[in-house]
Amino acid sequence: MSNLEQEIKDYWNNQPCNVKHGTSEVGTREFFNEVTAKRFRAEPHNLDFPQFHQYRGKRVLEIGCGIGTDAQQFAQNGAHYVGIDLSDESLTLAKQRFEVFDLKGDFYNIDMTNLNELKKLGTFDLVYLYGVIHHFPNIEKIITNVHTVLNTGGEFKFMVYAKNSWKYAMIRKGLDQFEAQSNCPYAEAYTSEEIEQLLGKKFTIERLRQAHCFMYNIDKYKEGKFELEPWFEAMPELMREAVKEYLGWHLLVKARKTL
Repeated sequence: MSNLEQEIKDYWNNQPCNVKHGTSEVGTREFFNEVTAKRFRAEPHNLDFPQFHQYRGKRVLEIGCGIGTDAQQFAQNGAHYVGIDLSDESLTLAKQRFEVFDLKGDFYNIDMTNLNELKKLGTFDLVYLYGVIHHFPNIEKIITNVHTVLNTGGEFKFMVYAKNSWKYAMIRKGLDQFEAQSNCPYAEAYTSEEIEQLLGKKFTIERLRQAHCFMYNIDKYKEGKFELEPWFEAMPELMREAVKEYLGWHLLVKARKTL
């Protein structure tokens, strides 16, 4: 493991993604329910994009499963779920979540660039990465590995950060940062054209769109309150929706293996 990869692992071990979205005791049913509710209220496209109900009886691999929020949705909808992550702390909580809700699934600590380890998991009908691939170097290798473990005609759904977005403009101006926690060791953002080039001829892109602009006051959000910042509050709802659609931070990609 390179020094950068160790930094990435340490970063997400120190604070697994969304672990502060619940106020109840970490690892309890109440905690996981709070995390789920806050995630889907702040980012409602996270329900529409995965379409969890479509994967009943199908093999799903989630790369970068985190603490298992989406994993729970796949499993509850009847998918044969496998999740991998580089963060031991995240995996511990994901496994605990499945125990709490009496769900079936398999979890592994695997580096997504390690094809030999990925191939041991078998092949899949869907490979799903949400907010993961942009936090790790060598995206070309990861995409190649995804292609290898996908069944012919299988789906590849992922989210990356968008360059042509409100938030990336704020980051470039020094007014924002990639993650809620500071000092993220690695993060990238992409244009639609760059994603098309990365997927090449091995995948057919079925849909590519932007969504999500975080418009809430951070301090209030940490208290569990959804209070718009005054400049967003002043916008008509239609204008806020336009910002999300055309300047959204999340670039959502639905592709299918064709070769």
